[in-house]
Amino acid sequence: MTVTTQRPGQSQVSSPVHSRQRKSKRSEAAAQVLVAPSLKASLVGGFGILVLMLIGLIPPPENLPFVSLAFLVIPGFLVVCLATGLLAGIFAGSSIKNSHEGGKAGWLAGFWAGIFGGVVAMFLAALGLLMEGFGVGIANQISPEGLATLASYGLSVDAIALAGRVIGALIVYGLIGSLVSGLLSSIGGMLYPKLTS
Repeated sequence: MTVTTQRPGQSQVSSPVHSRQRKSKRSEAAAQVLVAPSLKASLVGGFGILVLMLIGLIPPPENLPFVSLAFLVIPGFLVVCLATGLLAGIFAGSSIKNSHEGGKAGWLAGFWAGIFGGVVAMFLAALGLLMEGFGVGIANQISPEGLATLASYGLSVDAIALAGRVIGALIVYGLIGSLVSGLLSSIGGMLYPKLTS
């Protein structure tokens, strides 16, 4: 005859495990629901960042050197990022029930919009339109002997300056820009449920 006994702690241990699994499945499903709307909003935000970068390339008028259209870029970047977060909330619609979910959608949209802006910035830097001083500064940091050694490997000063510009654009616009864009867009996403309630 076999007697089976159940320890009193078994049912108590298994129920929190099942509830954690259910919560993680729900959070994964919620995250998947937010991905598509966030990516749509990131395309719009990335286009806005592209327009702002092109505006920043316009030189100031000769008679007013202190007035530049580049001054519009920083406030414009704030507006584009906040609007990207709000747009992610609009695209997600009823999937966003609170500010936390809106912030997630906004963060994702802003981060990908910033990545798009970083890729565009690297392209503009490769053309010599961005980060020109950064590339020249990196080339100037190398000693003449080092430049001669690099020249023997086929790397000219122009190639070093080009690499410096592209790496600078990757760091400033790609990494830092995408994080700042994600942060500001998450604020816009958190505002969405408050504006619609």
